[in-house]
Amino acid sequence: MMMPPHIRATFMPNPPLRHLPPFQRKRAVGITGVASFLQHFERTAPPPRKLNPTPKSIREAKRKAAQAANEARLAPLVEAYRAEQRACGGEHPVSGMNCYNTLFVGRLAYEVTERKLLREMEAFGPVKDLKLITHRGKSRGYAFVEYEHEEDMKRAYRAADGMRLEGRAIVVDVERGHTVPNWLPRRLGGGLGGTRSVAFLFLLLSCIVPFVD
Repeated sequence: MMMPPHIRATFMPNPPLRHLPPFQRKRAVGITGVASFLQHFERTAPPPRKLNPTPKSIREAKRKAAQAANEARLAPLVEAYRAEQRACGGEHPVSGMNCYNTLFVGRLAYEVTERKLLREMEAFGPVKDLKLITHRGKSRGYAFVEYEHEEDMKRAYRAADGMRLEGRAIVVDVERGHTVPNWLPRRLGGGLGGTRSVAFLFLLLSCIVPFVD
């Protein structure tokens, strides 16, 4: 059967592949180590390293300098406070309160008056004296309550902490300034600002145990 040349070319086999000689792998150039170059290395001692201050180290140095200056400024005030603590004998030198029967009440709403606070604290026992701390006629948000009997003070200490007055939960604590050794107020670098955190749990227990039998 005769086919046109252009159709017959479609069925013709491909030409044979061109033969190529096998690939000859070249030998790699020999690689040597650095031992032969050690004699060219510098053998003199390196220059001293100069450490420039970083922003973090500058801030830390400023913080330490400020802390040292503050401690030096507070040192005579702390000594005077310690002397007052030793001389008071558990009695406040100004108000005459018996500090072992006195509670500190903090975080008071500014609307709380002495009469309102007295009405709430008398629920735990007879109150001998109560002083709401004010400045220029306005409440500072804390007060001191002296009970007639120490048992009433302990009962109020256990029950009144966290009580809500005028919508705010109050903090009730023992009067530490004249009863707890080595105590310092916050203005002298002490205080218990984290009394509601776990970090101060053991410190709180060590201060509270003598008052709660």
